[in-house]
Amino acid sequence: MICIALSILAVVFTTDKAWGAASYAVSAVPSTLNLGQNVTITVSWNGGTVGTTYAFKVTVTKPGGSGSAWTSLSTLANSTGGGAVAITYPQPFGSWTMVSGTINTDIEGTYGVSVDKTSPNPAQTAVATTSFAVTHLISITITTPGGGTNLYRGSGATITALLTDARGLPVSTGSATATTPKGTLPLSQGAQLGTYSGQYIIQLGDAIGPWNITVTGTLAGGNYGSSFIIVTISSAQLIVLGLATTNSYQAPTSDFNSGDSLYATFRIAYSSSGFLGQGTFNIQVRNPSGAPVANLTSIYDSNRGLYYTPSGFQITSSDPAGTWDLVFPANSLNDPYGNSGPSTPVTYRFQVHQPVNPVSTISPFYYAIIALAIGGGLGTTVFLKRFNETTRPFDDLFKLTGGELQPPMSLMLAGNAGAGASTLGLQLLYRDLKAGKPCGLLSYDAFPSEVQKRMRGMGWDLTPYLEKGELRVLDIYSALAGVESGTIRDPTDFTEISIQVTNMLDKTKGPTTVLLDSVTPIFNSAQAKDCVNFLQVIAAKVKNSGGKFIFTSTKGSMPEDARLTIESLVDGIIDLSLVRKGKSLTRFLQVRKMPGREISSAETGFEIVPGKGILFLKQRIPLGFPAKK
Repeated sequence: MICIALSILAVVFTTDKAWGAASYAVSAVPSTLNLGQNVTITVSWNGGTVGTTYAFKVTVTKPGGSGSAWTSLSTLANSTGGGAVAITYPQPFGSWTMVSGTINTDIEGTYGVSVDKTSPNPAQTAVATTSFAVTHLISITITTPGGGTNLYRGSGATITALLTDARGLPVSTGSATATTPKGTLPLSQGAQLGTYSGQYIIQLGDAIGPWNITVTGTLAGGNYGSSFIIVTISSAQLIVLGLATTNSYQAPTSDFNSGDSLYATFRIAYSSSGFLGQGTFNIQVRNPSGAPVANLTSIYDSNRGLYYTPSGFQITSSDPAGTWDLVFPANSLNDPYGNSGPSTPVTYRFQVHQPVNPVSTISPFYYAIIALAIGGGLGTTVFLKRFNETTRPFDDLFKLTGGELQPPMSLMLAGNAGAGASTLGLQLLYRDLKAGKPCGLLSYDAFPSEVQKRMRGMGWDLTPYLEKGELRVLDIYSALAGVESGTIRDPTDFTEISIQVTNMLDKTKGPTTVLLDSVTPIFNSAQAKDCVNFLQVIAAKVKNSGGKFIFTSTKGSMPEDARLTIESLVDGIIDLSLVRKGKSLTRFLQVRKMPGREISSAETGFEIVPGKGILFLKQRIPLGFPAKK
């Protein structure tokens, strides 16, 4: 009897504390997955017997009863009488016993999971159930371009999409394509996991209007998805660049006399990128009253990469003297695809000169001198010409520019070597310093000490402005010269220089005039596109602060495309030239562009005088001597 009692007691202590006292649960993670992916099935319980082995039979039934499989799980209950045990389905395949169908997540729909407790006794069926879903859908998010974006013909559209599976994880073993106006564009995997991208260059002839960008993505196992956005394709604008005039010898000039013939050259660029290289276009010639008097027809010269007018416009003695214009009216240009421009009229000014009657303009005081010139031969004529020439102050520049240079603005000073572009830039800088305006100098062409010495030679002492902090100098030339003690270590580290310019602007009070002298070294040391971008960034920083950005350049120092791009971006352009006449050299200045101004584009002679700087040349009496040939 004692043995029987002990046996009964042992049975009691090897079963649960009480039948049904333990609670069971099963979970399937993730609850939704893609075809061919695994799900983790976890069985857990609480309230069992400490140290007892719990065993379970887990059965997975496929959608519609199309198949089923089971596996066994077991583990010891922990110190609280609970526990958990997990397995993945369908892999590893060897862990599952097939009842029917296949062991796989190869059918879309809801999969049922049922758990039977097989030990300890008593056995219980369906103590816990759950389910999970299998779908073919993957998620696609188009990150660029944004929906509703306006894109222009000729520009590049970067299409980027993020692919994630049903679990929310990036798709790294898939593929993606995007629709374009011309077909389908394959997207390549990017550095960021799950990101796919590609670029489509919008063709000049692509249809204007909505573009449905549909991105379709796939994932191994027969999974796929798609998403779309709507953007708008707009026509490109045609822009006139480098409009200029030449004489019959193809020499650039904007001054013409009776009997001269005028010819025009220019380029047509797209607002997005690239140049137009076909078609013929008319340029209006307008007299000083603004009336159109002729049309010049232009054709494209592929060798020079520009348009020119083979038939010139001849100036006659009956044409009025004064400022004439070459004009492209707004939207007067069209390409074969319907792109048009310019958006606003483009005007280039030139001067027409007619002989002046000396009797009506010369005071009696000079009659004797003129008589001497007439009777004295060539030597006396040269003497008269020199005697008749006088100098005018630097501020006469603003008669040519149509007034003071008003910020915010960007100004390009371009000249051949020795023409005086640096001197002009430094004189404009010193003039603003004297007017109480803060200034900055980015010195690329000389050590700051050399710049100070040069300016002292012109009578411009920078010392008080440097001491008061009204002038700040960023020494970049030292880096070019290999001197490591300078602030800038790499003259082409445009990011660092841009940061230094920002610091310079932050420390000044009020709108600042910044001079970069000169851009020639950077175009000799870096890619042209990087140089152009750098100048755009600096100009934007200075103009956003309400200041003036002035930079000098040597003609021929930058590629032609870069020069034309820069000229189209800056607000003002002043050209300087050094011309040899016999054994002497003469400097000339021409204002080619100024924002919203009535300018004089006549070439004006000037001198650089020690202690005074730039002085302009002018005839005391207009005798009709030509300024430049």
